[in-house]
Amino acid sequence: MKRNLFFLLPLLVLVILVEACSTKSDPITIPAPLGTFTGTGKLLVKKSGSSTYDTVKKASLVITLTTPNNFKVTGDTLTVHAGSKGLFSYNGSYIQFLDSTYKAGPQAKIHLVGVYQYIYDNTNLIMQRANSVQDSVLRYDFKKTSN
Repeated sequence: MKRNLFFLLPLLVLVILVEACSTKSDPITIPAPLGTFTGTGKLLVKKSGSSTYDTVKKASLVITLTTPNNFKVTGDTLTVHAGSKGLFSYNGSYIQFLDSTYKAGPQAKIHLVGVYQYIYDNTNLIMQRANSVQDSVLRYDFKKTSN
């Protein structure tokens, strides 16, 4: 047993040296999606017998994301999208909205509620959530207008 450990010792030292001399960079900081963004919210529905989508509903929106994790949706909220407000949380891949105006059940307007995949590059904020049951996608394309 001691002889086996003696032969493994140089390998262990090599692994430690390789890790210590690694050129790994510092962890990437995820930018906080904070500020005021303008853009569109779209409900896309898959065409029957096809893999493409049609834009069924579209609204021009303004979303304001502030600390400590509050959000507000304004803009064209009369017909397609509801004015929303509440709390949000995020990580590097997902953003979740808890809309205080949302009530469970059928809705006349779209609410910003639930978990979305997102991409944010300090200028553009793109959020998307798929609904596999109805073959639809809810997508938001925003551009930052102010802090």
